[in-house]
Amino acid sequence: MMILSIGLFVISLVVFAVSFFVNDSDEGVSPKRLLRIAGFCTAVIATLATTGASMITVSPGTVGVPVLFGSTQRYTLPEGLHFVNPFISIYTMSTRTQTYDMGGAQSAGTPGEAEPGNRTDDAVNVLTRDQLAVIMEVSIQFHLNSGDAPLVFRAFGENYAEAIVHPIVRAAVRDAASEFTAVALVDTRADLQTRMETLVRERLHEILSGREIDQSAIIIDNILLRNIDLPESLDEAIANVQRQTQATAASRQALETARADANTAVMRAEGDARALATSSQAQAEANRVLAQSITPELLQLRAIEATRDITTNPSTRTVILGGGSGSTPLILNMGAQP
Repeated sequence: MMILSIGLFVISLVVFAVSFFVNDSDEGVSPKRLLRIAGFCTAVIATLATTGASMITVSPGTVGVPVLFGSTQRYTLPEGLHFVNPFISIYTMSTRTQTYDMGGAQSAGTPGEAEPGNRTDDAVNVLTRDQLAVIMEVSIQFHLNSGDAPLVFRAFGENYAEAIVHPIVRAAVRDAASEFTAVALVDTRADLQTRMETLVRERLHEILSGREIDQSAIIIDNILLRNIDLPESLDEAIANVQRQTQATAASRQALETARADANTAVMRAEGDARALATSSQAQAEANRVLAQSITPELLQLRAIEATRDITTNPSTRTVILGGGSGSTPLILNMGAQP
């Protein structure tokens, strides 16, 4: 566009210059006037073209990186309309969250909107620590820090994702899986995902630091381990191990339940024994107190009271034997008189 504008300006200047050397004609339209009108129109068109070249629109979710004569500028252009130097080229870079899917899915900046250059149909083939081939499907979410876009553009280009993020992720997934056995990949899935996240971030920061770029220029938002495809024989072996583990857990639970029931029974028996001992001790104490309270004088008093009751009853015949020397008399009830 700028080359066209410059060409039009040159043409308008040439036309104006030629018009000064053309003689006016008395008949019809003056050639000098026609040349000047043509030069003026050409200048207007060149001005409009220059103005159009100076107007730049940065789309939402992107940032503009200016490049002047092959030199990347350190500032960025946010989304919206901007008037810039017409000789500057603007390269846009996405600041949306992008998803790199390894396993046949489509990556996207936002749901339903695809980011170009981020599609892959191949899952990651890894070799575990016990030398078994496993296929893994992994997704990584990341985004660009707009303030560091010029440095990232200078180091890795406009499509920085394919230049740095994708290779790092694939290598980190392979290296992380190689630290686990095939069975451990399934049993300790969370540990594997954590290890992958650690390796991706460490290697990305190392590369950025080596290019004198801030470590937060490319931010890893999340890494998702979607699927682990094991060999069929290993799948059956893992299923057997899981069934055995579940059976062991059930047996352990039954044992714990029986142990808890036994402890409850023992505690109940101990409580009953303590209650019985307390009751027996109380009864023994009562008998002791009663025994201490029975004296010869009390017995003699009770005998006198019984004798009195019998003898004062008009309906009975009573014979009293003994009773000397303070002993209790023998009382015989002979029945009522006829």
